[in-house]
Amino acid sequence: STELKFLEEATISVCKSLVEKNPQTGNLGSLIKVFLSWTKELKISAECQNHLFFWQAHNALLIICCLLQVFIRQMVEEEQQLHFT
Repeated sequence: STELKFLEEATISVCKSLVEKNPQTGNLGSLIKVFLSWTKELKISAECQNHLFFWQAHNALLIICCLLQVFIRQMVEEEQQLHFT
């Protein structure tokens, strides 16, 4: 809980900037697509005992969660829909 709060405080300005620029850049959608592509590799990675995809997928999911918190806290539902469509 404390570590999560520290992470949130340390990344809030970067997350807000990314959220503000997202309609032009589409970075959130790209990050979600990358995360989904990594999840397809997780089973193969586990069989080979290669933990690289686990770390990459974990980190991408953590970034997505931080960004979604900013979306939820800073925007009304109509604005959120614009970002996700």
